[in-house]
Order: sequence, then C-alpha cells, then structure tokens
Amino acid sequence: MNNKLTLNEIIIVGLFAAIMAVLSQISIPLPFTSVPITLQVFGVVLIGTILGRKLGFLSLIIYLLLGAIGIPVFSGMSSGLGAIVGPTGGYLIGFPIMCYLIGFGVEKKNNILFFVLAFIGVLIDYAFGVIQLSYISNLSLSTALVYGFYPFIAKDIVMVFLAAFLGLQIRKRLVKSLSLKLS
Repeated sequence: MNNKLTLNEIIIVGLFAAIMAVLSQISIPLPFTSVPITLQVFGVVLIGTILGRKLGFLSLIIYLLLGAIGIPVFSGMSSGLGAIVGPTGGYLIGFPIMCYLIGFGVEKKNNILFFVLAFIGVLIDYAFGVIQLSYISNLSLSTALVYGFYPFIAKDIVMVFLAAFLGLQIRKRLVKSLSLKLS
C-alpha cells in the first residue's frame, strides 16, 4: 500500500481545508452561549463524503493546524491554540474523527451504514464539544447540553442530509471527471 500522496491529492486536501475555513466564517453568534451557529458540521460532512476517510481526515487536520498556528480559519475569524483549548474547542477537535467515520461509511458504499456513521460522527463531535464546554466554562453537563447541544441538533440533522446528498453527487463527478480514487 502506497502511503504517499499524489500532487492531485495534496491539492484537493488543501482546497477542502480552505473550503472548511470559508464555511466556518458563516457564523451567527447566539446571545446565551459561546457556541455560534455555523456551517462547520455541513463542511465536515461534505468533506468526509467527497474525500473519504484518509483525505478528509487529513484535510481537517490541516484546517486545525492552520488555525493552531494563528491563521484565522475558525468561526468568527478566530485562531490559535486558545480557540482549540477554549470553550468551543472540543467541537474542533472532534471534526477529524467525525470526518473519518463519514469517510469510512461512504467508502463502504452502503447508504445505511454511511448515514448511521454520519450521525454517530456528529454525536461524537457533540460529545467532545459539550464535555470541553462544560469543563472550560465550569458548567454542569446538563447546562452544557442546553448551551452546546440542544439549540443546534435539529439544524445539524438537516445539515447532515444536505451535505451528504450534495457530497455524494460531487464525489461521483470528481471520480468520473478527474479519474480520482477517493477511497
């Protein structure tokens, strides 16, 4: 098995890290919580669906590294290690794991498994996010759920379906037109 990335794969990983940075800027702050409404879950599902587990995971690691070194790619043009270890950093940390699960599901070419893993991935991301929000903000777990889970889950269920549908269409076209091996 060749672990080296081709030039096309490197370009695609960078492109999708940039797409994630753009989608992260579509952010609506809420007055009652430090967690904004964003298109980040949409972005992670889209990336995992299109790129699969290896390239999708790598794309989100690049996104996190760019933010960690100070490039303002996180929501609200934030960046730095403070964003990753801050109240909403758990969601960021969960993104590559979520993406890997989604990519694994799409590579198995089983739509039921794909959607189950997409929703498990979102729940894992929420678990990372809510636990870190609770710990950093000194909130009880039930209060952290009120601030970091309940206001967002309905939107994110819709985002999973939209991103998965769009991602599957784009994935088919990329494989066909660029002769990419996205699995």
